[in-house]
Amino acid sequence: MSQRPRLHRHYWEGIYSANFTLDRIQQRIHHLVDVLNAHHWSCLVAYDTRFMGRQFAHYVYDVLHISGVEAHFCPTPVPIPFVELALVDQRLADCAIVISAGNRPHWYNGITVLAPPVDEQLMPEQHVLDPPQSIFPFPPVSDMLGTEADLHTPYFDVVHSIIDIELIRRSTLTVFIDPMSGSTSGAIPALIGDSGQTKAIEINREMDPLFSRQIPHPAEAELNRLRKLVRDSDSHMGIALSADGRAIGVVDTNGERKSLLEVTLLLSQYLVRQYRQKGVVVIPQCADTAIDVDEWAQNLGITVEALADPSQRIIDLLNNDRNKLLAGVTPTGALTLGRYSDSPDAILAAMLLIEMTARSGGKLHTLLDDLHEKIGSA
Repeated sequence: MSQRPRLHRHYWEGIYSANFTLDRIQQRIHHLVDVLNAHHWSCLVAYDTRFMGRQFAHYVYDVLHISGVEAHFCPTPVPIPFVELALVDQRLADCAIVISAGNRPHWYNGITVLAPPVDEQLMPEQHVLDPPQSIFPFPPVSDMLGTEADLHTPYFDVVHSIIDIELIRRSTLTVFIDPMSGSTSGAIPALIGDSGQTKAIEINREMDPLFSRQIPHPAEAELNRLRKLVRDSDSHMGIALSADGRAIGVVDTNGERKSLLEVTLLLSQYLVRQYRQKGVVVIPQCADTAIDVDEWAQNLGITVEALADPSQRIIDLLNNDRNKLLAGVTPTGALTLGRYSDSPDAILAAMLLIEMTARSGGKLHTLLDDLHEKIGSA
């Protein structure tokens, strides 16, 4: 089997009209065109729900096309995990340019590049960039239809191959989903479908460039509406997804936000018991908690590493030829399931959490209480 390509993430972000301007976009795309042509790379162009994201992405596609770069265009807003799957599993292109500022406030936009490792700086400092030789904008090209890429169907197919969807559909769960007006909107209801008994009810589902005037990240938002809906209804949990689809937030039946450290340990336990997976679990080190995971981890046959900054350790484990990462979470809730993905994927983590809850009879709170008895409370 051929080795999965490893991608490095490069990004540039700026405030509209102050840093994120047409001339600076043009400079950076001009630089990227030179790099892509030098390496003979094909490129996937995508965007999220930010203001004028589609227009900027279409411009990037036009520039690549006119410059002789083989390019594919995703015509709808998509989260980063969709793009990564298209590059790593589908091999749709060698790299991707995404018009996105991740989970920054709505007054930001930016360019994210996913590419194989190279010596060149793909997103160098602004002052070292050469001025482009052409003016903004290029005229639109006429043959867009043959290059459009569907990133939703392949992603859904992969998730369906991982998650026991029929178990979820047979259950009688009610789950509130808050995509925070970002590009994950509609994903979880579409994955579950409407033919079963489980209901995934979305709030803030409209793709809003202003993100309902909140920071589109579960760790940065109060999630008051989600918490109230879960608390005041007979639903089983609430799940919030960041705008870029990489970070997750979880609310229990009582409307209380749950520690992502605990959720990660719970999912790791489920992967060991249900799917016989083993490996290393990487969690943030929290000085103000009283958890003791040593005996719990030993009984499961796994290793837990609590680090002040787990991000680099997660990357190191993923980049090892023998990937030993079972699960890893950052302090901001970016959760990676190492057997399924090379980067954080909040949608996949949410679906696994729903499957686990369905298998337990809808008792997420009971599962967490049982975990607390074994390791203490975070």
